[in-house]
Amino acid sequence: MANFPFKKLPADSAERVAPMSQVEMALDTLAAILRILGEYAADQEHQEPEAFVRLCEGWAQHVTIASPPPGSNEPASGPGSGPVAVGGPPKSPETARRDWSGVREFVRDYAKNSTGHTRTVLTDLRQVIWVFIQNLSHSLSTEQEADERIKEQLGRLEHLAQGTATGELKREVLATIVKLGEIVEQRRKTHHERVESLGAQVRILGNELETARKENEVDPLTRLFNRKAFDDYMARSVELARAFGQEACLLLIDIDKFKTINDTFGHPEGDTVLRRVSDTMTRIFLRKSDFVARCGGDELAVVLRETSIKESLALGERLLRAIRAISMDREGVRFQLTLSIGAAALKPGEEPQSWVERADRALYQSKRDGRDRITAAE
Repeated sequence: MANFPFKKLPADSAERVAPMSQVEMALDTLAAILRILGEYAADQEHQEPEAFVRLCEGWAQHVTIASPPPGSNEPASGPGSGPVAVGGPPKSPETARRDWSGVREFVRDYAKNSTGHTRTVLTDLRQVIWVFIQNLSHSLSTEQEADERIKEQLGRLEHLAQGTATGELKREVLATIVKLGEIVEQRRKTHHERVESLGAQVRILGNELETARKENEVDPLTRLFNRKAFDDYMARSVELARAFGQEACLLLIDIDKFKTINDTFGHPEGDTVLRRVSDTMTRIFLRKSDFVARCGGDELAVVLRETSIKESLALGERLLRAIRAISMDREGVRFQLTLSIGAAALKPGEEPQSWVERADRALYQSKRDGRDRITAAE
């Protein structure tokens, strides 16, 4: 920035008032910001709201009238120190001493503490939601088993009734069977409608909570989610599928001949390849519920909720075309990238480990068939 010379004004010049008023205006504005911070502060774990408001007011007075900063042991006399009542004579902005680093630390500590508290609350809320989904899933499974036993018993009664020679008894038993069947069907229908309504609300909340993932769930090289986040998301996707009958598909992805790239051109070029592929994937899978992760090395994965295997294969083909269009040049050698992909639709009642294993087998089938392709699991 260029340095411009300023003309020194006489002490009695009226023009000297202008810079002084600007300083005072800046101090008043900063004090107002500190008071607004106290008025609309977010929750903090170890700070009561009333105490924080008093701290903000203390720092605001320190800025405007140079009173001692909160928590200091400065004496109550001398220029730039000592408590001054609100509305008392302000000290000269030029001569008063102020703890500017203290103001910055106070605001920084507030931002850090409130952000940490908010993240903790969101994490706890997310865990409560997923525990609820898990319990609901188990409850639905138990009730379904009970309904099946009732239907089985009714089937036996119906068989017995058809075989008896007593016409009146036969009619009564058959009427009971019909009535019980109607009750079971009505209960199932009502229950299904309630679960659908609740499921829609939970899915919305679940998607919102997923956006609040912490930074330590992100791979630093590719900015994709890491293996821990992938495992958590897989478990939750399985629970959602059990509870609400959602379709879900998994794509496991390897960069073809990635080891050769690393060995030939070095790991920095391998890192560049990983970033290029990761950036392309995030442009292909755009929905909030599309989960893209780096599981380790050149192993990548995409979890697609509410997506059929047909739709997943189409998205996989789109990704293959986008990667083929990437041309890399290193040390005068030009090479193109390709991927091998395995796709697996989640089966009813399937566990995450089995889901991953089927997608992995499909991935290796793509490699055996010549790479640069996507294969659907059986």
